[in-house]
Amino acid sequence: MENDKEIMEEMREETGPAMDPPGGGQAKKSFIRPCGGWSDMFLIAALLSFLLIEFGGVISNIILGLLPTLEFGMRLVGDKDILTFLLMYFEFFGIWIIFIVVVLLFKNNRPMWKAFFYNGHGNNIRSILIGFLLGFAMNGFCVLMSCLQGDIKLSFYAFDPKLFFLFLFCVMIQSGAEEIVDRCYLYQKLRRRYRWPVIAVLVNALIFMALHLLNPGVTTLALAQIFLFGVLASLMIYYFDSLWAAIWMHTGWNFTQSIIFGLPNSGIVSKYSVFKLEAASARDGIFYNTGFGVEGSPGANAVLGAVIVFLLIFVFVTKRGEKKDHWAELEAAETGKNHIWEAVILAVVIAAVAAGSIFISYWARNNQEAVEQIMEAVESSMNEEEAPEDGAQEAETAAASTEASTAADTAAAAATASDASTGQ
Repeated sequence: MENDKEIMEEMREETGPAMDPPGGGQAKKSFIRPCGGWSDMFLIAALLSFLLIEFGGVISNIILGLLPTLEFGMRLVGDKDILTFLLMYFEFFGIWIIFIVVVLLFKNNRPMWKAFFYNGHGNNIRSILIGFLLGFAMNGFCVLMSCLQGDIKLSFYAFDPKLFFLFLFCVMIQSGAEEIVDRCYLYQKLRRRYRWPVIAVLVNALIFMALHLLNPGVTTLALAQIFLFGVLASLMIYYFDSLWAAIWMHTGWNFTQSIIFGLPNSGIVSKYSVFKLEAASARDGIFYNTGFGVEGSPGANAVLGAVIVFLLIFVFVTKRGEKKDHWAELEAAETGKNHIWEAVILAVVIAAVAAGSIFISYWARNNQEAVEQIMEAVESSMNEEEAPEDGAQEAETAAASTEASTAADTAAAAATASDASTGQ
């Protein structure tokens, strides 16, 4: 027996740890984890993430359509243009809803709940503050450098506390939705399937970049910046298990450039901001791009790259590894299931959406007049509140005009009678 042990030790020394017997601590492991199913493959996971966004948009539209959104919004905000822009951020709330449903509905997704909810060590108030301040500092630095170099000129516009905090909340809903899809759902699915964390970090950053391909004014530099932002947010998940920090870093970045400084956010300019950009004086520079804002500049890429390098140096010096692997227990218990029921349900949903889309497209193409009537009905319903007010104003104006005309006729008649009396 002792001779057998000595032989095994010699074989290990000669061939390395791959020669350890199955079940041994030194056995060579595949980069595919046994707890990951086929739906976690990067292409399918990316498709499911896209569907999550689309279904979230449908849910938002249904809920906002059933509620008196315009009436309540106009009472709250008082400006139709600002309300429209506010709703552009707020309508991402459907993604939060569909994510929670998907996590609770499918048992194999339940560990994502731990990455999403409060956990004490990563998702906490401290992480919120650090994330927001980091997003504000990075974007604010780019704005400051743009001003100092004369690429942009800003002027104070207005500070409305109600609008300021309403936009902060709605920007958090929008930024948080993107982080939930990419840095929670997609990242965790990739982490569940692939043993190498770099796959989860880089692939979800690439998908995050791809989601912004159609944004107005997007450039190669802008896409590079979005990719780097995705990498930084993913590193926060890996090293600190803090989705909340990623959400609020994203919120701080978008809120700073769009609502505080009034600059383009992914190519779109807010209708309300504390400061306003003098667009005629703006020019391309190291830290600013006229079409995409600071996000499309080489300076923003340099700032994000520097923060990533600093973070990697910090974790290397402190010898910090992955904060929390939410799939370790499942990996130890499973032997590689395909989660067939999830696949069946998703296939049914995808087929239903495809069939519904084809039917709606076919019906709309063959019933153009009906579609136009529906659109006219929607427009008239949106304007029917304004119509009575306009009608009342017109009636008042007409009455006032009639009274003035009557008074003028009376005065003229009196003057005529006076002249006649004088002539006699």
